[in-house]
Amino acid sequence: MTSWVEIESKTPPPEAAAATPAVAPKPATATRLRRTDQLVVGSIDAAAHVFQRRARHVVLGSAVLMVPMVALHLLLTVLAFDQYQQFDSFLGDRGYVGVETGLVLLGLVVQSLSAHLIGAYTAAYLVPYQMGGEPRVGVCLRRVVRKLPLLLLTWALTHWPTLLTMWWFATIAPTEVFGLAWIMVPVLAVISAMSLVVAPVVMIEQLGVRSIARAWRLARTRFGAAFGFVFACGLLGAMLAAFIAFLPQLAKSTGFITFGSFGWLVQGVTTQLAVLIVLPFVAIATAQMYLQLRVHAEGLDIAIAADRAFGRVAS
Repeated sequence: MTSWVEIESKTPPPEAAAATPAVAPKPATATRLRRTDQLVVGSIDAAAHVFQRRARHVVLGSAVLMVPMVALHLLLTVLAFDQYQQFDSFLGDRGYVGVETGLVLLGLVVQSLSAHLIGAYTAAYLVPYQMGGEPRVGVCLRRVVRKLPLLLLTWALTHWPTLLTMWWFATIAPTEVFGLAWIMVPVLAVISAMSLVVAPVVMIEQLGVRSIARAWRLARTRFGAAFGFVFACGLLGAMLAAFIAFLPQLAKSTGFITFGSFGWLVQGVTTQLAVLIVLPFVAIATAQMYLQLRVHAEGLDIAIAADRAFGRVAS
């Protein structure tokens, strides 16, 4: 058989058939990470898109971490009020006063720790997703559990100033709160901005306790944006939580629905629902801010594009 006959019969020669791979190479997954010029608005907007598309995964994983913390808070609250006569806060308050003082600090601790763990989970989920992957809830939760001791340590080292300040705000007179808020709120925002991306760094970069210093160096490169991000997320989160928490009252004000003696129960469920939505949203926006900080400060998007085009260079 001549070469012309082979061409006309559309039958490749043996050497061409041997050179052709049996299975076509799988194309590289396209990354979803895009550079944004507006760090604050762009990070929140991108997080909203991810939350809209993957709300079930984000909320489910966050709930798995949040429910034990809420249950522990409830158990300690019941025990404290049951034994209120023997309860003595570390400030010397006894009885109901001591219980209320202690529960204020306990509630702040539980909420802060829950936010830190949820921030770790959303970072473990968002970063692979933005790199083009399809992360699973179980895998991300197992990563959080494996790093739980380190997360507890980094939380304790970075959040104690905020916790003490917020607890002090909760225990002083309302008139004093309004008088000092204009000073303390910016101070708290600065402290929060310094440790803004600690949880994402812990989950993504294998640095151990050095993740705290790494998070500070990364936030310092765009500290104005980090400071504005803390304010924007705090305001947006408070507005969203208030809107969800007041839905029963708004529904009742229309006159079409009444909850009767179950009003307190509906209000409590709605409040917890607000927390379950707001915390993961703020956490996933923080993880997106971490990626954008690396894009702007370190050219992460360029490095990813180079790796996909030329392959990763071994160091």
